[in-house]
Amino acid sequence: MFKPLISICIPAYKQPQYVARCLDSIVKQDYQRIQVVISDDSPTYAEASEDLPAEASAKAGEPGEDIKQIIKPYADRLTIDYYHNQPALRSPANWNAALDRAGGELVMLMHQDDWFHAPDALSTYVKTFEQNPGVDFVFCRNTAIDEKGNAIVLQAIPRLLKEMDRKPNQLVMAQVIGPPSNTMLRRSVTIRYDEQFIWLVDVDYYVRLLKAGHRYHYIDRHLVSIGLHKDQTTEFVRSNDHIILKENILFAAKLESSAFRDISIYDYFWRILRNFKVRNIADMENAGVERSKIPPVILRMLRLQKKMPLPVLQFGVFSKMLMTLSYITKPSAK
Repeated sequence: MFKPLISICIPAYKQPQYVARCLDSIVKQDYQRIQVVISDDSPTYAEASEDLPAEASAKAGEPGEDIKQIIKPYADRLTIDYYHNQPALRSPANWNAALDRAGGELVMLMHQDDWFHAPDALSTYVKTFEQNPGVDFVFCRNTAIDEKGNAIVLQAIPRLLKEMDRKPNQLVMAQVIGPPSNTMLRRSVTIRYDEQFIWLVDVDYYVRLLKAGHRYHYIDRHLVSIGLHKDQTTEFVRSNDHIILKENILFAAKLESSAFRDISIYDYFWRILRNFKVRNIADMENAGVERSKIPPVILRMLRLQKKMPLPVLQFGVFSKMLMTLSYITKPSAK
């Protein structure tokens, strides 16, 4: 029977209550050949306290936010390898550091605010690998839980679940796999997260996995819960248009020119420029994109959109017609 060691890698930053919830869900698993790797970016006690009381001075330099303290009760139930990063690596560099410390044959990157929903989650992943020896990564239904306990399935464009190997670039339109916590990989997968991204970091990662030929299997079950709360990086980015615009342009720059033969991809980036009201190159530079990183196809879209007043361009039917004309008359990709 296939009984691999599973490494669950948790990049942590403050909020020890979420780490405890995650560890509780690991303890409840019916599969227990587990290594837990915690890579902690939390500030030291001294850094976390503006005015360190004299009686606490001996604690200076220890990990802050009690991550190290919260894991102590689990020491006799789980094998936990704890690392405190000084200086902090920040996401996604901390994700990569956690993965690099994994020793298991199978590896999961589990965000600290996510947790295993089902007690047979790990054994289900293992069984899937056993039954599909040619598969390199397995993921489950992308299910988020909000602060009121409501479950939300986040899988827009569900047809992509069966087409990702043929249309990997379309993940930028709908990230149906979900965050890393949904996914278990074989240790032989050595691709790491591109540290220039925050918003599209998982999209870029999965696209590169698929383009490298790594095969996948989808489990249509709620095995992992993705925690939603106001303190997430996702919530910060959603209120910062510059980050979203910048990362979409950088992602476009990484695509091969032939990717824009797909009218869905072409239309996606057309709408990015329109919806973020990009009227000139300076708008992209102000978002943090170097001029040299802007791909020619994006510059061509911009030149055509600039000819139209923004209110007219934002009229959906007209915009779609103009996009289609732009797509049809674009230079052929080599």
